[in-house]
Amino acid sequence: MKVGDNTIVTLEYVLMDNSGEILESSKEDGEYEYLHGIGEMLPGVEKVLIGLEKGASIDIVIPPEEGFGIKSEEMIFEVDKDIFPEETVFEKGMEFDIEDDDGENIITIVELRGEKVLIDKNHPLAGETLKVQAEILDVRKAEDWEIEHWGHHHHHEGCDHDHEHDNSNH
Repeated sequence: MKVGDNTIVTLEYVLMDNSGEILESSKEDGEYEYLHGIGEMLPGVEKVLIGLEKGASIDIVIPPEEGFGIKSEEMIFEVDKDIFPEETVFEKGMEFDIEDDDGENIITIVELRGEKVLIDKNHPLAGETLKVQAEILDVRKAEDWEIEHWGHHHHHEGCDHDHEHDNSNH
């Protein structure tokens, strides 16, 4: 079966920055399964996987536009410290997971300015050229309920399915 819309693809992958430093790896996080065609996977990766089959490998470089996007100056702005939880100890470079009108985001503290904080709501990897190596472990047709479920509720962060078969690091 070939990768295409409405297929569920299981990958072993390594995501690196341009210098080759490993940012994410399925060896650490467990193999990654996603529904192809709904924008859950980085566009640059999704594009290259189309038409490939189980067992195929990719080793690609992705420009920011096909990764986590271009850094936007509009996403860097000041907020009052009091919007954070009271016990927050502010440090430059700290990252917070937030949920707001745009959905789930990661914000990074850029600068402390007295009672205000300069934050960056761009994804931490926005503007980065990335390298991805991946191997397709499995490709199957998605069931209707999976398409329904994935489209609305599936966020890989904090995913609740277990990765018990991956105990290579324990």
